[in-house]
Amino acid sequence: MTKKITLHDISKQLGLSTAAVSKALRGLEGISDETRKLVIDTAKRLKYKNFTDLPAENKSLSGKVLFLVDHRVMTEAHTMTSFFFMDKAFKEYGLQVTLQALPHGDADLLLEPYMRDPEVIAHLLFGRNSVNIAEQLEKTNKPLIIIDHFFPYSKIDAVLVDDYYGAFLAVKHFVNHGHLRIGFIGDSKLSPGFHARYRGFCDALEYWGLDLHPAYIYDIRFADSYGNIHFNTVQEKLDYTQLPTAFFCANDPIAFILNNALIAEGIQVPDQVSIIGFDNLDSCQWQSPPLTSLHYPREQIAVQTVKLLLWRMENPGEPCNKILIQPDLVSRQSVAIAKK
Repeated sequence: MTKKITLHDISKQLGLSTAAVSKALRGLEGISDETRKLVIDTAKRLKYKNFTDLPAENKSLSGKVLFLVDHRVMTEAHTMTSFFFMDKAFKEYGLQVTLQALPHGDADLLLEPYMRDPEVIAHLLFGRNSVNIAEQLEKTNKPLIIIDHFFPYSKIDAVLVDDYYGAFLAVKHFVNHGHLRIGFIGDSKLSPGFHARYRGFCDALEYWGLDLHPAYIYDIRFADSYGNIHFNTVQEKLDYTQLPTAFFCANDPIAFILNNALIAEGIQVPDQVSIIGFDNLDSCQWQSPPLTSLHYPREQIAVQTVKLLLWRMENPGEPCNKILIQPDLVSRQSVAIAKK
């Protein structure tokens, strides 16, 4: 069976980036005439199907890519920073990314304007959304990629952080600082990502031979009946008389609230209780003390999303992919050596 030639094959042979090859084939600016000719000649020689088989008007990929987000998290730091990197990555390929809020309601009605827009060539569904929305977007027969979320039983491409691995990094960091009594604060039912962080935490404790103490586990339901999230319930749920020496929080906002709640009770962070968050929001460095956090690799996720979208356009019938990007731990002053 003849191997299907892709943009990656051309870029590898010429020592160019995939973005440069794509620009050259689509006649975009930023590529010299010499390089463009070399890329086109190589594409012809390798019989790259998207160049040789498609009609001329389809060789230039253009149009809008919609970045669809639940309106309740539209202005959150995590959303806006993720969109910034997504927009930057797609511009490398001459594509425009448009941020679009999704109101709650009937999926058929709220998506109808986007499904009719002929300029939209693909959809990016960001964060926690209903499976009904994803299923309606699939009906457009335009490429769909889910970011920062996934549906376990769906056949939709997804790009997300490796939440399970991140939890292991957090527990390892605590263990390296001598902590034996480690707690967790999160909501295992809020999203697959939060569930993976909780599962990773529990497995990491077992891996390092530590006890999972029920009194140190706060698996809180943060979402109300309307789907709104209330992380501030953490301070009401905490038992300040029975605390571990360290807490792994499922995201940074939870860690911020925990930090403020402990300080308000006269409990010193990190001397009495150390804290690690998840997402590495810019505001982590301005906390007192600055928060240690798992860095959410937004830029790498954006780059992989573009590559996956281009691949999906070339291979519409292939099985779906779930790409996991490993986070790194950014160490700051919210973790101290455990006192014996």
